[in-house]
Amino acid sequence: MSQTQLHIRQMTLGDIDLAMNLKDQVGWNQTPDDIRRLIEYEPDGCFIAEFDGVPVGTVSTTSYGTKLGWIGMMLVLPEYRRRGIARKLMETSIDYLRGRGVTCIKLDATPLGQPLYEQLGFHAEWGFQRWEREGENAPEFSLGGDLSAQMVATDAVAFGADRSCWLTSVGAGCRVFTTPSTVGMLRPGSVATYLGPVVSEDSSEVASMVGEMLSTVEGRIFWDIPSGNEVSEQLASTHGFQPVRQLLRMWRGDSNVAGRPELQFALLDPTTG
Repeated sequence: MSQTQLHIRQMTLGDIDLAMNLKDQVGWNQTPDDIRRLIEYEPDGCFIAEFDGVPVGTVSTTSYGTKLGWIGMMLVLPEYRRRGIARKLMETSIDYLRGRGVTCIKLDATPLGQPLYEQLGFHAEWGFQRWEREGENAPEFSLGGDLSAQMVATDAVAFGADRSCWLTSVGAGCRVFTTPSTVGMLRPGSVATYLGPVVSEDSSEVASMVGEMLSTVEGRIFWDIPSGNEVSEQLASTHGFQPVRQLLRMWRGDSNVAGRPELQFALLDPTTG
């Protein structure tokens, strides 16, 4: 592959339709608002790969201070794979985050991507499963709800880093549910509603919150659950969900920023953690 064939450039707000077209070709769940949010939050850290002038891949980064950064939207169209494009996108993202002083980088890997990530120095942390409840279409539902300081603090303990700025941004486009010890969100998607995050210091509150959340929507729903979280797995099964996909949380850096997956009853999004 000659040097002129592959070009990595920054993604801009003018590329939202382009990014949507690429992700639609592989059936991902992002909405235009999701992509806009990523670019506005990290304007220098989202990238597009062009091969012979044709857009063929994307990647995003999300920084949570310098303690932790995330790589997501790692997409290369199937017909352009095995040409070094994914590696170049990953290297560009890693270099960007390291240039910002980020000491630990994480991502959520599919089995297809895991070998490349291992070659780039990522280590397995823990696995999780996507559960799905089928329906005709992605439902629409009312947005709203506020995050309290206590809920942000609970999330920081569960996640391992303060992501309050990102949660505030995401929460503006979600339905937010709160109790004294638990916070949950329903996020619109292009093919399914996304249930998550749900973080709690009191697992006894989770069942009632999830029941309330699910009572507000119908249709297709995704729910990502850390492996071994028996409370969520049982709830998912009871509410008609089936496990459909296995993923792996991975990290690289000076030391791992370990969260507490036992407090995470639903993950926010593989794109950002």
